[in-house]
Amino acid sequence: MTKRNSFALGFLLCVVALLSPASTTWAQDPEEKNTQEPGTTAKSTPEKSGKEQNPTQKNKGESTLGETSMNFPAAQGPVELRPARGTKITLKLSDSSRVAYEAIGRQAKINVLFDPDYVPHNISLDLNGVSLEDALKVVAFQSRSFWRPVTADTIFVAADSPVKRREFEQQVIKTFYFPNVTSASDLQDIVNGMRTLIEVSRIQQMPSVQTIMVRATPEQMALTERMVNDLNQAKQKTGGEYRLEFKVTEINDDKKSPPKTYTMLIEPHQTAKVRTGSKIPIQTSEKERSYVEVGKKIDCMVRSETEHTVSLHFTVESSEVASEARGATELSGANPVIQQVSMEASVTLELGTPAVVGNFQDPVSKHSFQIEATAVRTKSKE
Repeated sequence: MTKRNSFALGFLLCVVALLSPASTTWAQDPEEKNTQEPGTTAKSTPEKSGKEQNPTQKNKGESTLGETSMNFPAAQGPVELRPARGTKITLKLSDSSRVAYEAIGRQAKINVLFDPDYVPHNISLDLNGVSLEDALKVVAFQSRSFWRPVTADTIFVAADSPVKRREFEQQVIKTFYFPNVTSASDLQDIVNGMRTLIEVSRIQQMPSVQTIMVRATPEQMALTERMVNDLNQAKQKTGGEYRLEFKVTEINDDKKSPPKTYTMLIEPHQTAKVRTGSKIPIQTSEKERSYVEVGKKIDCMVRSETEHTVSLHFTVESSEVASEARGATELSGANPVIQQVSMEASVTLELGTPAVVGNFQDPVSKHSFQIEATAVRTKSKE
């Protein structure tokens, strides 16, 4: 056999050996039992004890090939600048604002980055042992710029303009809960106040859960928190239920009739109604008849409140059959003539103090009416 044939035969035997079952244990069926040959030591298989381990359960931190990990980073709060402990800035110079920012950064051991569009202004500083934040505020005010922390030891400086503010200024989001506000109109009033006084534009109302979501700068958020706390404390001091008493006195030819008193219990921003009187039949056709209510109608709402006062909006209506036409109506069988007068007003009452809130006159009968109201807080919210 030639040397070449011997080499080919040897190569063929190696290939056969590699493909033999004894060498390809990785391809065996996992259900097959391994047989132990004499003189070899079998590997011990740990016995199952207690509950069987679920192959789908993995220890914390383990992952399985083919699975996708959905580990999202936790939401972070606003970046806070943290200078070296005990940092005090002492600086006296008359130079560009860029030089001033960099000099303050060297003393506080912080990095200062500038917007490529930033144009420095010449300023004069005389700082003596002030805090880092106060020093940066002075430079920002004089140079008409603003800064924001990028990391705990780095700030970014840009020109103070609406465009740059929107582009670079730090934003935070917070949700405010108003437990004592039950009306959507009240929630809208609070939002209008935030937009007008604090100039916060990104506000989302959720009246169903009595909350407001605000996105603003840290400075605006601090003012918003103060405003919300003051509103909630004011509502806790007031709120609750009121007893309103209306006394209606009719004056006829300078003779006062005994006043009629109408009392109602009402909660803020709810409408209370009082109806007294009778129903007068009105013939609408030969076979049909309807009824008209005559008497007194009072509708009242508590619009706002303070610790000692309450503001009301009310309507008082008085109706009756005209006395001049009553006899003729009864004789002829015609429909009665209904005489009606009403007034609507908004007033602020001192709690517990009666006050005349309205006078009106019936132009037909020459009767005049005087309305006196008293408000008492009967129950306060905890």
